[in-house]
Amino acid sequence: MTEDIDAAVDEVINALDEEASKEEVEENLKKFIEYGVPVDQAKQAVLKKFGVTRTAPSATEKKIGDITPGDRRLRFTGKIVTVEQREVEVKGETRTIYKGLIGDETAVLPFTAWKDFDLTKDDVVSIDNAYAGEWGGQPRLNISEWTDVEKTDEDIDLVKRQPQRYDIADLRPGLSNVSVQGKIMSMEEQEVTVDDEAKRLYSGILGDPTGKIRYTVWADMDISEGDVVGISGAYVKSWQGAPQLVFDENASVEQLDESMPVDQVGSRTQPMYKLVETGGGVDVPLEGVVIEIQRGSGLIERCPECNRALRDGVCVIDGEVEGTPDLRIKAVVDDGTGAVTAIMDRSVTEKLMDTSMEEFQEMAEEKGSEAVEQAIMDRLIAHPVHVRGNALSDEYGVTVIVDRVEPIEPDIQQQGAELLAQLEGEA
Repeated sequence: MTEDIDAAVDEVINALDEEASKEEVEENLKKFIEYGVPVDQAKQAVLKKFGVTRTAPSATEKKIGDITPGDRRLRFTGKIVTVEQREVEVKGETRTIYKGLIGDETAVLPFTAWKDFDLTKDDVVSIDNAYAGEWGGQPRLNISEWTDVEKTDEDIDLVKRQPQRYDIADLRPGLSNVSVQGKIMSMEEQEVTVDDEAKRLYSGILGDPTGKIRYTVWADMDISEGDVVGISGAYVKSWQGAPQLVFDENASVEQLDESMPVDQVGSRTQPMYKLVETGGGVDVPLEGVVIEIQRGSGLIERCPECNRALRDGVCVIDGEVEGTPDLRIKAVVDDGTGAVTAIMDRSVTEKLMDTSMEEFQEMAEEKGSEAVEQAIMDRLIAHPVHVRGNALSDEYGVTVIVDRVEPIEPDIQQQGAELLAQLEGEA
């Protein structure tokens, strides 16, 4: 909801003829929204209060490379580099937005469209009355329902920039023209139809010592599983809640005569703040302290049709059903820089707790289900753990689907040596 209000504030400011403070616009918007007025109507009401009709004032024409954060009423022409549809939650309702990259001969910038303008890759569009926010230290273009978008017959040669080198752990959705080096951990080939044309699509996992990422290739780059490659001219988008590296015939791929053992790929433990910033990852190793065991941990029942967890014997999809017993842990793990929710299935939970589901069921029959939850809390709360798994992000934060988890036992000898050194230093 915060993202939607921020976007609405920017749209209203963009449409005003005169300067207005963000605080004043936001205060007026929130008053309407608190009374149950839909966001779109609230924007219209605030504009009316400021004496502005839906007709936008004249726009300022710029090249994309000249756009800076805070620019309003922009007019520019650009080529769609990539666009994807995403669903976001706004005040309890699902709303569809469109995120991607647009560029010209001067720059390529990320954009968010709050309306379906039927944008597709390689479209050249003239855009009138957009505005620029800031994201990741660069302008992000916002295209609202008040923006005019018209497809043109023009052609644009996109800017030829020097690719910027990244470690895989630092890749995040919205980056373009990136350069990475890594090992092809896996590769699958499939045929897909795009605009009634059959194309070959290659996908899999790419890794370096800092992390792993899913990739998609829209051209045969003559690469194979196990190759160590350098990739330039790729871009990053979000796919199923995690970053995805995408490259096509416009990118370059070089076979590197380097060795990268599999056990070195993705071997570095990541700080959680970086995982939150990048928006997820593949097979991510993390270390932190368990600070909370969430509701829905312990013995649960699942829907036999869709496998969702039941609440009081009711599935949100299939209604009242006869549940299938299961066991899980939903823990919040914090490393001091950030926090994630770690979800552990039955097999991971049994191994971590050194207790089978059947033994937990017997405990629940004798002492009640609360005893199972208490046993989990006693075992994990305030204890450090090492977890590894796929990390996905949504509006609620980052969730790690745990494949492996191990308690971190304190090194008594090391702690003693450190304490002794500290005491000697104070003497």
